[in-house]
Amino acid sequence: MTSIQVQKPFIQLGKTDVDIRCLVNERIRGIQLIRSNTNIVSVKEDGVFWQDEELQQRAVADGSVMNATSSYLHMAIVRQNVTKNDGGTYFCLSFAVLRNPQESRRTFLNI
Repeated sequence: MTSIQVQKPFIQLGKTDVDIRCLVNERIRGIQLIRSNTNIVSVKEDGVFWQDEELQQRAVADGSVMNATSSYLHMAIVRQNVTKNDGGTYFCLSFAVLRNPQESRRTFLNI
């Protein structure tokens, strides 16, 4: 199962960090974090990869798909670096060899 956790869905500019986790409880090949239908960061067996270069300058991400029971992708933006553009609908996709991509629920981050 693929799930998403957002620490606080209502963000005050300059006052609240953005903290998002994608969690998967099965053996997978990768996890993709998506904001408003745009890929922003992913994790695969060989590391974390940013697709949003502007966000990469303001955020940190880590993750792992090596553990069959607790694969994850975590992205955080400290409050000083949060912008209005960070708001939107977020969701996670997980990829495995023998099944179609699995999508988490979608959650809206209000800034």
